Amino acid sequence: MEQTQLLGEDNNSSRRMQGKRLLAEYDNCKLELSKELVLLFKTFESALGKTSEELLKFKVQFRSRTLEASIMQSYFAEYLQNNFANKAFYGKYKRLVLRTNGYLILFKKLNGKGYPMNIKTINVQSILNQNQALDLFANSDYNDEPILYFGYQKNRFNEYVNPQLIYIDENEIKFSISAEDMDSGLYVGKVDDKPIGVSPKLKNSNKLKKAN
Repeated sequence: MEQTQLLGEDNNSSRRMQGKRLLAEYDNCKLELSKELVLLFKTFESALGKTSEELLKFKVQFRSRTLEASIMQSYFAEYLQNNFANKAFYGKYKRLVLRTNGYLILFKKLNGKGYPMNIKTINVQSILNQNQALDLFANSDYNDEPILYFGYQKNRFNEYVNPQLIYIDENEIKFSISAEDMDSGLYVGKVDDKPIGVSPKLKNSNKLKKAN
């Protein structure tokens, strides 16, 4: 046990010298974020339900291209605030962030390969490489904490599926955690499985505080 801790300390010391954040590991992450992940999956379900209700107010032919995504993001932000209070905030560039238990969690729709759907800016590449220096946060206290993504995909029927937490380093997905991995009894559908979502069918939250 002590030897494992020493190896972990040496590894993280080496990462700091490379300008990288602390290493996130599957088992530790799953344990340290067990309660938070159950809440995140419930937050996703709640936001999805409200999005479905809200979209019914708009005829399909009159919906703007970004309407569904805007509603989903706004409701997700609102429920995230309800469930996590001041641990949830908006960082720079209006990025929704959850800071909890030594982790920073960002939120993004995922592509078919499970990667966040981002424009490849320098800042995004820094996140995917777990670089310490980021334009996203002004607070230097944020430099060591591993960055995770909580995201979801859409299947061929345009349904929301596969909510999961993912960890990316060196532009490679190192691990992902789904609801089924949590042994919580909470069921969340997968692609080609019965989804919890609906066909496109998060209300703006001004309560979220901005990062310093």
